[in-house]
Order: sequence, then C-alpha cells, then structure tokens
Amino acid sequence: MKLYKYIFLILLATTFVACDDEEDLGKSNIVIDDTKNEIDQWIYDNLTKTYNIEVKYEWDDTELENDKVLAAPALDKVLPFLKTLKKSWIEPYEIHGGETFIRTYIPKLLVLVGSRNMNDDGTMVQGTAVGGRKVVIYQLNEFDPEYQNSSKAFLKRMLHVMHHEFGHILHQTVMYPDEFKLVTAGGYTSAWMNVSETDALSEGFITPYSKLDVDENFVETIATILTNSKDQYDAILLRGSSAGQKLLRTKEEIVANYFQDVWHIDIYALQADIYKVIQEMDLEEVAGE
Repeated sequence: MKLYKYIFLILLATTFVACDDEEDLGKSNIVIDDTKNEIDQWIYDNLTKTYNIEVKYEWDDTELENDKVLAAPALDKVLPFLKTLKKSWIEPYEIHGGETFIRTYIPKLLVLVGSRNMNDDGTMVQGTAVGGRKVVIYQLNEFDPEYQNSSKAFLKRMLHVMHHEFGHILHQTVMYPDEFKLVTAGGYTSAWMNVSETDALSEGFITPYSKLDVDENFVETIATILTNSKDQYDAILLRGSSAGQKLLRTKEEIVANYFQDVWHIDIYALQADIYKVIQEMDLEEVAGE
C-alpha cells in the first residue's frame, strides 16, 4: 500500500497529512451499542445515522502508529470540534453536491487524537488518511472554541486536510482530465520539502507538496481553493511569478470544470459558502448547540 506523507514544517506554520492512493470507497458496517453517552448519541444522530460515518475518539492503538507516543482527545474537545467540522465541511458540500453525493463519497471513519504527532526531524503530523475511507486528526486538544481566532486557524488547517483527502476520493472515483497532467509535467520531485512556497508558486504549483506528483497537485489545488476566499486565493497566486500565475490559472480552470462537469458542483459557489460559514461562525455557540 502506497502511503504518501503530507509534511508541514512547524517553523513554516504548515501541516502534515499522509495520503494513500489505494481506492477503498465501500461503506463501513457500523454497529451501534444501545447504551450511549452524550458524545456517542450526538455522533450517532448527526453523523452515523445520516452519513454512515463512524467516529473513534476513545483510545484504539490499532488505528494509530505504534512508534509514536500519542494521547486520546480530552472528552470536552470532541463534540465542539465535530460540530464545527460538520457545519463547515459536510453541510456546505451537501448543499452544493446533494445528499446522495455526500453520503456516498464522504470518508466513513474519523479517528480523533488529542496530542501532537511529532516526527524525529521536528516536523508535525496533523492528519493522515488511508484508502479514501479513514482520516485521522491529531492535536485536537488544542482546539478551544473560546479563542475564536486561533481555533478558526486550527479549523482551517483541518479543513485543508479534509478537502485534500476528499479530493482523492473524487478523482479515484472519476479521474480528472489528462490535460491537467500536462500543465507542469516536468516539475514534480520527491524532494518537494526543500522547495519554498514562493518558488513552488513561481513554477506553477499551489503548494510545495503539490510538486510530489500529479494527484497531490490536483487535490492541493482543490484544498487551497476551498479553504480560502476568492480574494485570498488570488493573493496567494500573486506571490509567484507571472508565468507561474498563468499555469496556476490553467489548473484552476481544469479543476473548476471537473467539479462542474462531473459532480455538478460550482466550486466557486462552494468556496464562497465555506468561507462565509467560517467567518460568521461563533465557535462557542456552535459547540454549545
């Protein structure tokens, strides 16, 4: 099984997610115990029953790396985070893609971890994903709805992870056009972590990690569009060269057409709605619902 690691250097204020290109889009068989606490009941009512999503927040080392020291999330962090994730990720996609779309393709297992997942080289893992079915989110204990700005920044990083992985599910289901592969065909490298953001943009890549291979390039384009407003996305492109901007606009157009033609989703309308939800969201209020 090929496992791509999406590394974000802490000193550069970036995140790390691991990806697996193996296609595994089947639904999970979830067995629900009749005795549920408040957290389990909310998960069942709002995620499992509606979207067939299982959430693991209690310790289960079979779902995690064995060579890391990790900790379960604090119980008072679980519901606030899940509620904000549902409001800012699942619901906008459901509105624009439809109920059948989101219920069919959404990842079926979320694993929550409270602690940071540190590597020996000082980098930090904030999310991992395997097979289009399972997503692990780390560092949950640092999510605090009382502190709106820092928690919205954390939520934005996690949404980037979710949009990135969901993008893999979509292209594993219906492949993006071959023309996307040709735009910067000679620019990929396994040493992407040595490339600066500015250099990546100037070469026509939306993030350094998007230089790893064409699939990562495609989903990084999706994730960056959907975690920024249009103005913010335009400003990101302006950090690179004029030649890089042209290449990035070409990729953006291919991605937008793919969403419209294949999934009947206007990615710009989805982008605007996600940004509006996050900007207007009172995290404390949502967490208390």
